[in-house]
Amino acid sequence: MKRQGSVGQSLALLVVLGLGGSLATGPAAAEEARTPRVEWGRCPDDVVAEAAPTELRCATVPVPLDYTDPEGEQIDLTVSRLAAADPDKRRGVLMLNPGGPGGSGLALSALLVARGLPSSVTDRYDLIGMDTRGIGHSTPVSCGFTTDSPYYSNIPPYAVDDAAVTAQAKIAEQTAEQCADNDHDGRLRHLTTANTARDLDRIRAALGEEKTSYLGYSYGTALGAAYASMFPERTDRIVLDSNIGDTHLDRDGMRRYALGMEQTLPDFARWAARRHDSYGLGRTPEQVRASYLTIAGTLDKAPLAGIDGSLFRLLTFGHLFKQTQYPKLAQTWQAMLEGDEAAARDLAAVPKETAAGALSPADNALTVFLSVTCNDVEWPEDVSTYRRGGG
Repeated sequence: MKRQGSVGQSLALLVVLGLGGSLATGPAAAEEARTPRVEWGRCPDDVVAEAAPTELRCATVPVPLDYTDPEGEQIDLTVSRLAAADPDKRRGVLMLNPGGPGGSGLALSALLVARGLPSSVTDRYDLIGMDTRGIGHSTPVSCGFTTDSPYYSNIPPYAVDDAAVTAQAKIAEQTAEQCADNDHDGRLRHLTTANTARDLDRIRAALGEEKTSYLGYSYGTALGAAYASMFPERTDRIVLDSNIGDTHLDRDGMRRYALGMEQTLPDFARWAARRHDSYGLGRTPEQVRASYLTIAGTLDKAPLAGIDGSLFRLLTFGHLFKQTQYPKLAQTWQAMLEGDEAAARDLAAVPKETAAGALSPADNALTVFLSVTCNDVEWPEDVSTYRRGGG
């Protein structure tokens, strides 16, 4: 059976891993952890495959689930290490975070090396990747999102009118209830930026380091800023790339993503206009933009390959994050403009069929994203607020 939900699931990871998060309030410092030193061993098979040919070593670090009860339940975090290439030049450790919240970072060091991370870094630092609490190999959490769940992306589908806002609010309510029902161990409420920053300090202690350096992208900039503010005396060098600002996951922050798409679309339009002979989207940026509106309007009336206008807008949003994705986005627009269902399905990575009730591959990432968002930020509960505000 073909399901539109499965289409959304295939698009969700285009968006979720690039989004930001918020700083949580909490103590500015924590008591120095009495954490056992790490014992390095083989990484999980999927991490080995993702990191190849770079060889990483992995270990687990126990941390408190609840830092108000540090002697209570402990959860295991999985971390990876790419040792400094020149021990004589070694300065310390550089912790890495890819963003999210909800992104796995165990193989991030290998990815950065493959993309040309300079020897001035790789010679001097042990690169420390990790799955932060709740993610992947670090005591993963689940709301039980399936391929046919009505919630399939951290960015809601485009709401065409007040009725659509009401429908999305109902889905949000059902999603919250589903997460609560699946939170059998009571762990979701402990997924916060502040707790993750405390975890970083436990990892630092387990590595035997007096200080740590840090490189974070997108939401990882919020996490890095939180760590530096909570543990300034244990912070060495901090690099925050693609800073998400001071509103993060609240309404203003989410609006900025929509604004970012509006500001970035002209870049893509100019790029596509220069390649009209290849993609046929228009010879001028204005014509390319008109093609976008034509496609969205057509799909609003008659979906193609399981993609309606709202999902088309989401797909476009996800592909505008990186210029390296422009060719695929242009090909997808071309297929939809020409009504080529097979090509549109392939380019958008839409599964032809999914078993009803199958767990979504985005379940874990979306669960962490929602948990951190709801724990870090207080959102208005009155639906009329969103009708008035448009977001």
